[in-house]
This record gives sequence, structure tokens and C-alpha cells, in this order.
Amino acid sequence: MQARFCQVVVLWLSACLSAVCQAVEWPQQIEAKEGTIVVYQPQPERLAGNLLTGRAAMSLELKTQSEPVFGAFWFSARLDVNSDSGQALVRDIKVTRVTWPDSSETDEARFTEVVETSLPQTGFVIATEALSASLQGAELERKSLDAIKNEPPAIEFREHLAVLLLYDGEPRFFAVDDTPYERALNTPFAVVRRKGSQSYYLTSGDFWYSAGQPLGPWKPINAPPKDLVALIPQSADNAAVNAPTPGEAPDVVATTQPTELVVSDGKPRWKSLDGGELLYVENTETPWIRDVQAGTMYLLLSGRWFRAKQASGPWVFVRADQLPESFHNIAPDSDIGGVRTSVAGTEEAQDAVLDAQVPETAAIKRSEDSFKAEYDGEPQFEAIPGTEVA
Repeated sequence: MQARFCQVVVLWLSACLSAVCQAVEWPQQIEAKEGTIVVYQPQPERLAGNLLTGRAAMSLELKTQSEPVFGAFWFSARLDVNSDSGQALVRDIKVTRVTWPDSSETDEARFTEVVETSLPQTGFVIATEALSASLQGAELERKSLDAIKNEPPAIEFREHLAVLLLYDGEPRFFAVDDTPYERALNTPFAVVRRKGSQSYYLTSGDFWYSAGQPLGPWKPINAPPKDLVALIPQSADNAAVNAPTPGEAPDVVATTQPTELVVSDGKPRWKSLDGGELLYVENTETPWIRDVQAGTMYLLLSGRWFRAKQASGPWVFVRADQLPESFHNIAPDSDIGGVRTSVAGTEEAQDAVLDAQVPETAAIKRSEDSFKAEYDGEPQFEAIPGTEVA
């Protein structure tokens, strides 16, 4: 199947590049012997001098299988602009990278060879006005990424099992119909209180807690109110509620601001990586690394790196391309080899970027699906800084 994929995609690649940025309807479909090739609108990314680079998504609906094969390719080309005619000649087209699920280096090399030998040597003519508009969109996208805020969250450390109870702002409670309880709607946890009291209850479906305030301190209990227990299977996304035995329940860390929780099984146990330049904590699931020479610690939280001299902070954001050179020497097969996907310049990081460009789809039956937006009062839109979106 991989070989057929390499060959049939050539049929539409020429049409794809010759129609780049022109006023055509996307996606385009081309019928081939093996099935239908679907061409998604190419995305020119950058024009430096007369070197044009871009990418395009692709899919092949094979007659021999029910699910389409999705992929993406990147290309470069030279651009000769004719200002009088408003057109430009795209020539010397090169496929710089291609990927699809389960592709191998051999498959990708064969794809590149077949495509480049099949393209017309004379190149293609495109409209400069439409190309300019597309490049401006790409530049706007890059600027919006540059405006992303990377302020560090609050970082809490615990040396025993704990969970994070996060409220989106101050806790807001609303009545549960036909019950003496109110539930907090701005947290994914089931947090309830009895109306007119300061008795708060929390459950994850496995453990029960009580507190005198929504932010705690929360203490585990073995005998929650029976009428409340009867409500939880319907009001929370849990199949069952089991009362814990003493000592089983994790601690609850409650907060109203963006927070990351780093949990270790006891005191942090530092272990050296090969080379001795880096240490890492082996008894936590959070990537927690120390640069021995600089005496600086690094945490990888939600795909972002943060740095500090000590656990109490202050923590600062670190770009993936500004990490110490020793991070590139982390062995892929080591206990923390997975962090290489978040270290700029590694093969794993480059593959992760390319994989993110491959389209993912989901099948939805419109006849069986519906959506109704519900607001707490009138809808209120607020501008997102650095974008044109609210």
C-alpha cells in the first residue's frame, strides 16, 4: 500500500502546486486507479528572496480499505515574479519532507524521488496577488504564536500522593434541583455544600472528603451523607462511589489560580544520567531535571519548560531552543528519554512537529448529533490579547 501511495499522490501533486494560491475550490478530488486522492489547500509559509517554502495536507481513499490514509508534505521552490502581468513562475520544486502514519525512511525517500522526477521542468505559473495574501496569513499566524503568554503557573510540590482541585476563579455554587445541596460549577470535581451551611463535600468517585471552606483544608471521611451519595452517580462522571479506608485517600490541593502539582513518592531521589551533566528525580512522573554545572532545576509542565534555582522558585519560562546543550545528550532509551520531543533540535522534536501537521479526522453523523449553547446570563465576549479573536 505504501508504494501505491507514493505513486498515485504524484497525480495530484502537480495539480496541487500549479493551483497554489489561485482562486480554486478546496479540497480537490482526483480519481485514480487505486482510489480517490483528496488535495487540501496548500499553505505557503515563507518567501525569503525568491525561495518559496510551504506545506500541504493530503489523503488517499483506497478502494481496498475503509479508512483514508492522511499525510502531509513540505516543499520548496524558486519564484520568478513578473510585476507587469501579476504572475510568478514557480520552478525548481523540491519535496523537502513527507510523512504519514507508519511511513518509513525508505517509503519517504521513494515518495520524494518519484515526485521530483515527475514534475515538469518548466515549472508553474501562479497569481502573485493571491500568493501575497496567503503569505500575509502565514505571517499573522507566526506573530500570534509569538504573542502567546508563558507566565509560569503556581507550582506546588508534595512528597506523597495528592490531587489538584482547581476552580476557574472563585468557587461558584448553584442549586441542585429538588435537593438540599448546591454544586460548584467552575471545577471538574464534584464539590457540593448543604444549603445554608458551611458543610462542604468532595468526591472523585473513589474517595470522600469534607471541609468548612471550598478551598479546604479537605479531610477524608468514611461516612458521607447518604442522600448525597445517592445523587453522585447521576451528577458526576463516575460509575460508582466507594468509601475509602483510613490512609488511602490522597491529599487535596485546592486553588483558584493556574497551578501545576509535582508529586514524588517520598523525598525526591536524584539519579545521574550518563555523562554526569544532568540529574533527574526518579520517583516522580513529572520530568524534573537538574543541570549539575549551573545548579539549576528544570521542570517540563504541559509541554513547557520552567527553570529555577530551588523548588520554592521563582520559576521562569524557558524556550525549548534555549535549554542547555547537555539536554541534547539525554539518551533516547533512558528513563527520561521521552523529554527529547520537547528539546528543540533533537530528531524526536522535529518528528513531533511534522506529525502535528498530519490531519486527524473524526466521523460525526449529523442526524444523530446536536448542540445547544447554554450561558450563565447573556453571552460575554472578551478580546484575546495578540489575536483578532474574542
